[in-house]
Amino acid sequence: MSNYPTLTLKSHVVSHSSEDYFVIPEEDAHWLGKIVNRVRHIILDPTIHGTKVGKVEKPGPIVCPAWHPSTSDQIAFGMSDGVVQVFILPSPKPIVLRHQHQRNITCLAWQPNSLKSLSVGSSSGVFVWEVISQKGSNMPSRTTLHNTSHPVTSLSYTPDGRQCLVTTTSSLLLLDCVSGSEPAWLRSVSHPGFVLMSPEYCFSLLAEGQRFHILRGITESKDSYTRLSSPIKCAVWSPTASHLFFVMTGSSLVLTLEIFNPREVYSKIAAETEILIDLNKTMLYNEEESWEIEDMSMDDTGQKLALLARDKITGTAKVFTFGITLRPTAVFESDILGENLNPTCVRYQRNKKQGSLLCICCENGDVKFVPDVTTPS
Repeated sequence: MSNYPTLTLKSHVVSHSSEDYFVIPEEDAHWLGKIVNRVRHIILDPTIHGTKVGKVEKPGPIVCPAWHPSTSDQIAFGMSDGVVQVFILPSPKPIVLRHQHQRNITCLAWQPNSLKSLSVGSSSGVFVWEVISQKGSNMPSRTTLHNTSHPVTSLSYTPDGRQCLVTTTSSLLLLDCVSGSEPAWLRSVSHPGFVLMSPEYCFSLLAEGQRFHILRGITESKDSYTRLSSPIKCAVWSPTASHLFFVMTGSSLVLTLEIFNPREVYSKIAAETEILIDLNKTMLYNEEESWEIEDMSMDDTGQKLALLARDKITGTAKVFTFGITLRPTAVFESDILGENLNPTCVRYQRNKKQGSLLCICCENGDVKFVPDVTTPS
C-alpha cells in the first residue's frame, strides 16, 4: 500500500514514500472528481468512509443522482421537492433547475455527447433542460416539457444521444432528440416498468411488472421473456453488454443473465439466470440481519459493483462493494456505514478507468464521495 499515491481526507499534507500524498480538506472536497482522474492508484484510508461534499442548496431526500456519461466533472441531483441541482466541478455552487410543473421527480438522464442537455422524468412528463452555467453567461437555463400523459418511471438514452427511451406507468415511448418532437408510442407496459439501454446499442432491458424482455436495440423483436417472483427493483449492464445484473424487489440476491456474443447477429441469451451475490449469506457475521437491496451501481470497468441494502429488521442501511471478475464472480470487499449516513442511492462516477469514485446520497441531503481502487484489465 505504501508504494502508491494515496488520496485521504485530512486537512494536512505529508510526503509519502517519494510519491504524491493527495490530501483534501473537507471544504475543498469538490476537487475530488478532478483529482481522481489524475491518480492511477487511489487508496482510501480505512479509518475514513467518505467526506461531505456539502449539503445541497435545500436539505431533503435526494431521489436520484446522475453523473454525465461523457465527462467526470458534472453531476445532477433530483430532489424530492421537484428541484434539480447541477454541480459542475470544481465549483461548489449548484445550478438550480426549477419549473412549476416539475414535481415528483423519478429519474434523470444526461444526453450523451452534449454537456448541456439533461432530461428529468416526473409526474408531468419529460423536462429536457439546456443547462447554462452562470459563469460567463447571463442566460438562465431553459427547458422543454414533453407531455407523456402518465408519470415517467425511467429514461435511457441511446449511446449517440439521438434518441431516448421513456417508460411511463402505462407505456414505452421514444423521444427523438434531433427533431424535438413529442414522444412516439411504442407499446404498452405493465406497472412498475423501466427501460435500460446497454452499451453500443446491443440490447435494451424492458422490465414490466413481474416479467422482463431483452430487446435487440430499441424496437426489434423480443429475444427473451421471463416471469419473476417479484418486479425488478434495479439493474445494470456490464460495459460489454455480455451480462445483465439485476435485483428483484425485496430480495437480497443479485442475479445475472449472460448474453453470448452480444455484438453479433447470432447472439444468444442464456436460458436461465444465475445467482451472483446472496447478501444474506455474504454477511454471515450477523445471522440476525436480513438484507433487502434497494439500489446498485457498476463502474465503467465492470470490476466494481456497489449495493445499497437495508436490514429488514432494524432498518439500518449500508453500502457494500464487491469486486467482479470475468466469469463473473463477486468478491466481497467492504461495507460502508458512516455516522447517521442513512444512504438512499449510490452511483459510480464516470472516471475513464483511472479508479472508482462512489457517490453516496444520504437522506438528509448530504453527499459523500468514497474513492476506491480499480486496476483496468
